Amino acid sequence: MYYRVAVLGFVTALAVASAASSSPAALAAKLTTEAFLAACSEDEVVTGQLGSGEDAKVTPAQFCECVASKYQVSKLSQKDVDMLTKMHKNEITDDDAASYSTIEDLLSTNERIEDGCKKSLGVPANTNGDDGAPDDEEMPADEAPEGESE
Repeated sequence: MYYRVAVLGFVTALAVASAASSSPAALAAKLTTEAFLAACSEDEVVTGQLGSGEDAKVTPAQFCECVASKYQVSKLSQKDVDMLTKMHKNEITDDDAASYSTIEDLLSTNERIEDGCKKSLGVPANTNGDDGAPDDEEMPADEAPEGESE
């Protein structure tokens, strides 16, 4: 009888330890995307690509939720999601870009994810490289990068 209780106690302790150790790992792997969703949904580039008003087939929120849902599958880190959030807020500095050694890969992955979401949502993907961002000629002089003017 003592043997059964000892084995049962060991198995129970092992199960509890296993559950406790896997829970933090599972929580750590989950990406926090709320700030990304808000920034993406308000980004003029995103809203410009999807159209506006009643003619729009897909809302910016729907598109951004699709994109965010692919980040976990694409194995993006929380740091990557945070950088993409800064991108949508137009807050990436030269220092951010210089210190983020994989920024080109991140932006390429993000573009691939966005194109996949556009396709799955029935929105035409940009094939000419024009992402809907204003051209330098369209940018007002007071917003032009330093040293450039109209």
